[in-house]
Amino acid sequence: MTSRLQIGVRKSHKTMHKRGIERRHKLLQAAYDLLCECDIEDVSFRDIAARAGVPEGSAYHFYTNRFDLFTALAADLSDRFVSAHQRPVPATRRRNWQDLAAYLVEVGAGVYADNPPARALLIGGKTPPEVKQADRINDRHVGDVMFEVFARHFILPDTAELRAAFYYFIEITDLIFMLSVIEYGKITLAMLEEARRAGIGYLSYYLDGVKSEEILEEI
Repeated sequence: MTSRLQIGVRKSHKTMHKRGIERRHKLLQAAYDLLCECDIEDVSFRDIAARAGVPEGSAYHFYTNRFDLFTALAADLSDRFVSAHQRPVPATRRRNWQDLAAYLVEVGAGVYADNPPARALLIGGKTPPEVKQADRINDRHVGDVMFEVFARHFILPDTAELRAAFYYFIEITDLIFMLSVIEYGKITLAMLEEARRAGIGYLSYYLDGVKSEEILEEI
């Protein structure tokens, strides 16, 4: 297998000069822009390089193929989910763990709504398996962030099992979102509600009986 059929062998920032870092960002932005306009299967590595203004031969110095580039873009998009989940939670959305879980599902749906490439790459139903498998590492990181958000407002045991549960929570709600995008082209309000129900139903196995720190202080 040649390197052009692999993912994850691109150069790191540490080994790039300033011009290389700029070209890498241009390629990522070009991929983002093209995924706003086209279906994922219609976007080629050549198209991305042309949109970025980077010679295709030079682009291979940074990404081995379009799957490798899409994987890097998925990681960047994952950072947007992390940032969104780390924002302060309104008091009215953390009265109990169910409210907070529903809120985080809505936050994720909002990031998808604002970023068409996130829908295309992560829940569009046409994601190359190489990209989706690599993105599950990103989902585990987002799951850890969700756990930490919960731990700020509720008394939780910090166990590997519970942290994994938040990762599965993401996978479950993303599946509902994917079905919505495949059928309707977007996350509908009805399917958002289904995602909330599915996610809360799953987490209830682990979190039923959990109380907020504020409530515990009053008892």
